[in-house]
Amino acid sequence: MKIRISVKNKSWLTKGLLLLLAISLSLSDVSAKTRIMLISDPHVMDPGLLISEGEAWNEAVYYDRKLNDYSSAIFDEVIAIALREKPDLFLISGDLTKDGEWLSHQYVVRKLYELKAAGIRPFVVPGNHDMGTPNALYFDGETIYEADTINTSQFAELYRDFGYGEDVEREPTTLTWCCEPVDGLMLIGIDTGHDDDPLNGVISHTTYEWVRERAEAASKAGKKVFIMMHHALFPHVTNADKFSSTYAVKLGLADGIDHYTYYNYKSISRRLVDAGVSISFSGHVHVSDIAKDSNNDLSRTVFDISTSSCAAYPNPYRLLTLNDDDATMRIETRYVSELPDVEDFDDMAEKRMRQGLVNLVKNITYDEDISNLFAEIFKIHVVGNEPEHPRQKEFLAMYEENIPRMKADRQLKDYLDAYDATFDDLSAMVYSMLEDRSNYGDPDRESLVDDLNTTIPVRGDGWTAIRPIVRETVGKDWYTLQGQRIARPSRKGIYIHDGKLSVVK
Repeated sequence: MKIRISVKNKSWLTKGLLLLLAISLSLSDVSAKTRIMLISDPHVMDPGLLISEGEAWNEAVYYDRKLNDYSSAIFDEVIAIALREKPDLFLISGDLTKDGEWLSHQYVVRKLYELKAAGIRPFVVPGNHDMGTPNALYFDGETIYEADTINTSQFAELYRDFGYGEDVEREPTTLTWCCEPVDGLMLIGIDTGHDDDPLNGVISHTTYEWVRERAEAASKAGKKVFIMMHHALFPHVTNADKFSSTYAVKLGLADGIDHYTYYNYKSISRRLVDAGVSISFSGHVHVSDIAKDSNNDLSRTVFDISTSSCAAYPNPYRLLTLNDDDATMRIETRYVSELPDVEDFDDMAEKRMRQGLVNLVKNITYDEDISNLFAEIFKIHVVGNEPEHPRQKEFLAMYEENIPRMKADRQLKDYLDAYDATFDDLSAMVYSMLEDRSNYGDPDRESLVDDLNTTIPVRGDGWTAIRPIVRETVGKDWYTLQGQRIARPSRKGIYIHDGKLSVVK
């Protein structure tokens, strides 16, 4: 792009401003080296699976905070947004379908071909729901019928143009692949297993070695190495792996037929960091959170970018920009807040999320006040940037006030005993969620990363040498200085509006 600006007879100040404008325009013309749109857990349910609403359907959605009945419409909207944004790559980090139904997979594939026809390259990996679960059903009033599901070979055939075709290298034993979709970027999609599979949430040693070798070779060749998988590379919350055995990936070593010895996430994550992996895209836990960890000696770092389900409140998607400095990636989080012909969609989605969480927590305690408190805390965690939430301190105080009551709750104690956990373990997890920090059992690793709008390094700089995380905002919405999008300022202070600092008095 060539820019010519005449500065004849202009004052030195005007000349300076015009020069800065020219530089800014020149930089903006080349700033977006690669643009990526990222979603996770769309859980698309083909509309034909819901023949008629009734008791069976009501029971199915009672504990579910996802909007299964709107999932196809939400996915349609995400695809429409991608067609407008025109990213270079469109990534889905697993759980493409509600429960692996053949009809739902066909729905997803049809929409991905719309992106391909528009010059956008989609890539997918399977999630734990995508090879079928017992909930793959038709719903017809009070009656349910089994729906056809797919297997791994059918998955590879259906998605042959989205990670499983001749333009990628496949790992022979799983749905794991790697390719270089743009020059200088090695993208590796890792199959982390599915429900009813002994390797659900597990990477086998064979697959791990295959991934490590390709990551190491790409890194030595000077390429950036990103991985995408359904389960997190490491836990984002203290003790999360104690309460969820499939939160983060494990390494599985075969000890015989269908018998494995499992090693925790450190066996995979820190070795992959040494091999050159600097960014991981994940989903599964339906939480928008960005966390940082490193190899054993803190000389190289990695960010795990977990994205909440776009089929559940607040229905997020991410836009990522690999900058031309070849060292940073800008992350912007946006939301599907409206659907055609759906009145007050955002408000409805939030209420469904909260009610689903309350129903789930009833399995932990019958105390209604405690159920409501846990639901609100987890809802804050789902959205991300927990310390910026206006009620974060209030919920922390409420939690501390109710500690004696919770310790006396017999049902809660039984729940903790079932996980071989203590109340202190639970409290550590709650504080970690609401404070948005974790140290993975090591104080030297404690970090706080903006979950929604930020710029991160992509070259795996060492823990202490890493450049500061820069919070960024774009567009005409209001933002706090911490990068949280708000409807409008509710108090005096300095905000960012339309890309500019704005003082509210």
